[in-house]
Amino acid sequence: MNVRLTFAALASLIGFCGTAQAEIFAGGPAYGGPGSVGGNISCRIFNYGLSPVTITQRQIFTNTNETVAPSSDTCDAELQPATYCAFVAPIQGNLAYSCWLTATGTDTRLSGVAEIQASDFSVLNAVPIQK
Repeated sequence: MNVRLTFAALASLIGFCGTAQAEIFAGGPAYGGPGSVGGNISCRIFNYGLSPVTITQRQIFTNTNETVAPSSDTCDAELQPATYCAFVAPIQGNLAYSCWLTATGTDTRLSGVAEIQASDFSVLNAVPIQK
C-alpha cells in the first residue's frame, strides 16, 4: 500500500512541475537602406517570464538566405527573468536581415527586436521578434 501511495504522490508532484519546452522566435526582415552598410544588425531579446530561459540556437539571415556570423553574442548563457541579451553582426551589404532563435525553459515568455543600426549607432529600422 505504501508503494502505491508513494507513486501516486510522485505522479502528483510531477504534474505540478512545468516541463521544458522549445519555442521558436523570429523577427524581420528589417531593412535600413544603403546607409546601413557598415552598421550592425542587432537581435535583442528580453525575458519577461518568471524563470530562466536558455537560448539554444540563434542565427542572423540576409534576404539572400545567407547566414551571417555574429561579431558579439551575450545570449550564450542562461537568460534570467527581467534581463536581456543580444547577438549582433556587421552589415556588409545593402540587404535586409532577419533574426531567428530557439529558446527552452518552463516559461519562455520572450520579447525582442531585430534592429538595423547605422555606423553611428542610430537606429534605421526595428522589427519585433515574436513566436
